[in-house]
Amino acid sequence: MQKFIRKCSLLFLACPLLVSGQTGKGNYTTLPLKDLSTFETSSANWSVAGGISVLPVGTAKPKLSSGEGILIGTAGSPITTKLKAGDLRLSLEFMVSPGAEGNIILPGNQKIRISDSSRDKDPNALTSGFIGQFPVQNAAKAPGLWQTIELAYDVSLPQLKNSARLNYLTLNGVTVLETVYLPTPTTISDAQPISLEVKKGSIAFRHIGYQLLASRKPVALNNLAYKVYSDKWDAKTFTTVDHEGKSATLTQEVTNGMREFHLVYEGDLEVNEAGDYIFTTIYSGNVLDLNIDGKSVASSGESTSQETHTGLVNLSQGNHKFKLHYSRFPWRQPAMGLRVEKAGIRPYDLHVLSSLPEPEPKPYISVTPEMRPEMVRSFVYFNEEKNKRTHCISVGTSAGWNYTVDLSRGALLQAWRGQFANVTEMWYERGEPQLLSPAGLTALISGKSSMAVLSDANALWPDSSDINFLGYKLDKEGNPGFRYAIGSATVVDKMTSGSNGITRTFQLEGAAKGSIFSLLASGKNIVMLEKGLYQVDNRYYIQLDKKASVLLRNASEGKELLLPVTGTTSYTMFW
Repeated sequence: MQKFIRKCSLLFLACPLLVSGQTGKGNYTTLPLKDLSTFETSSANWSVAGGISVLPVGTAKPKLSSGEGILIGTAGSPITTKLKAGDLRLSLEFMVSPGAEGNIILPGNQKIRISDSSRDKDPNALTSGFIGQFPVQNAAKAPGLWQTIELAYDVSLPQLKNSARLNYLTLNGVTVLETVYLPTPTTISDAQPISLEVKKGSIAFRHIGYQLLASRKPVALNNLAYKVYSDKWDAKTFTTVDHEGKSATLTQEVTNGMREFHLVYEGDLEVNEAGDYIFTTIYSGNVLDLNIDGKSVASSGESTSQETHTGLVNLSQGNHKFKLHYSRFPWRQPAMGLRVEKAGIRPYDLHVLSSLPEPEPKPYISVTPEMRPEMVRSFVYFNEEKNKRTHCISVGTSAGWNYTVDLSRGALLQAWRGQFANVTEMWYERGEPQLLSPAGLTALISGKSSMAVLSDANALWPDSSDINFLGYKLDKEGNPGFRYAIGSATVVDKMTSGSNGITRTFQLEGAAKGSIFSLLASGKNIVMLEKGLYQVDNRYYIQLDKKASVLLRNASEGKELLLPVTGTTSYTMFW
């Protein structure tokens, strides 16, 4: 097993057959896609639709349905927005057809590559996310699945002439580029449009949202007064005032180095522009609560200054009552910060720089498989469950397809493609959380037992079936075959990675009392795209033999895809 440590500060660290356009999210302004009036004069290779379906392989044309909300482009001339921008954040979703290639063209003519690159093992200049520098990993999804891009971009830099900067770019939730400097022919001083182009195949776009990043500061703190209480850091109530005073700025330094305290600021929040504001708290301590006009906007418990917490509030123009409560951990350096942002402005700090010292770099510890698969036992937080799954093993392969199994339930929890495992929370310092996190593009599975004995094909699938883990055996390549006792039989569950996905094989040993089924997938919507090919929500595909006796049925959560386990049974997952 190869283990390596990279030390760095963690700065920020729908029906597939007929997908309809929807409204934007977060603090972005969304480009309307009722028709093409949002854009300058466009050519015949662009249109607006209400739904689209794309097969992940083959040459079949996308199927479109009438409506609005989805911009469809085919090879030809670019389409250009009437919107003109300089520094900005951009968020959009896109879907590619097999073999498609195109670009997002930012102000200053910087091009971000989008393409059918999900099967490229190593990132290159043809991989989605390329912009003058290779992405750190390939986080592209397969054709026919909606993908997300989010980025922050400065079209010009006052301190560096003839340069633009991509601050970050995330593809499908994976950060693939950070702080990339890009040469420009001249310094860009005027706002410019955004363009989209398709070079090959078809590409669909939806939820195109933007934030223009002006440098004005419409919110300020005035008339600040503070009280420092000497009560215990974890006290629920505090009454003992150690000292108090006025402050021109927001800073935890007024505590004068006390090891235990509760710091309370009160004052006026002056708002020059009405609108929705996002407040971000960054602190090291037991609690930080931000209160505006008597209402809690952002409140959170134990945290380090390498984490952020946010709250959204709509504020009218004028003065608002401001209150902030902070308590530090006595054994850690105090740190307290408050940041604000609004659509159209660059985020800025309301605290002084010295109030939020640079934290000690936290190492990034990873496991990277080489010739043989790597296996790591750990705890795992699955989806939004409050409790950890404690009997988990994660398997990584050099092919880049990885997965986690809950051995106590015989449940496939998650699978991902790309880099294997972030084990920082297992091996750094005390490693108390014992948590492993996927380091690549992740597809969440149901989390339920993958096998169960059912009285008939209509019986409800149990959350945790009567299954006992018997251990595992490695094949000559190092792939584990997990053995489970279920009923009177034994089932061997084995997953192998190839260039096209993860193939899962069940081998039945002995005579089963009752019918054993495998839960291939569960989701809000599972659609058969063609015989033997199913799409599970917008998460992944299931491919199996066209002659397999698969059962697609309704369930309490939407749909379930079941397969009887007899002899040797297999299917493939990819995304």
